[in-house]
Amino acid sequence: MQRILAGFTTLPGANQAYIISKKNGLLASVGHKGKSPNVEYAGKIVQAMERLGKDTSIGRGLELWHEGKNMLLLTRLSEDASLIISGKNGRLARWRHAVECDVDMLNSLIR
Repeated sequence: MQRILAGFTTLPGANQAYIISKKNGLLASVGHKGKSPNVEYAGKIVQAMERLGKDTSIGRGLELWHEGKNMLLLTRLSEDASLIISGKNGRLARWRHAVECDVDMLNSLIR
């Protein structure tokens, strides 16, 4: 799992990749030395996505991305776990493609 996360941090603009669990918090993390992942913020995003899916007729959110100076890609891996890649001035399309290539492997490791 650490190797896959480390691969995400080599993507253009990405500097952190981590997996959070609604039940267990931070499961795995790779990023710049001395920089801890913003687990609280990511958890709030997951909760907001769940509320939005329940309170409206748009359905369950599976992915969210935030563009701008500080970028973030959140992808649900399972009911419990989500992958977050964060950085600055990256290319979200490349981030998303990398996640799509490795999502099956990540899911098999989380089980």
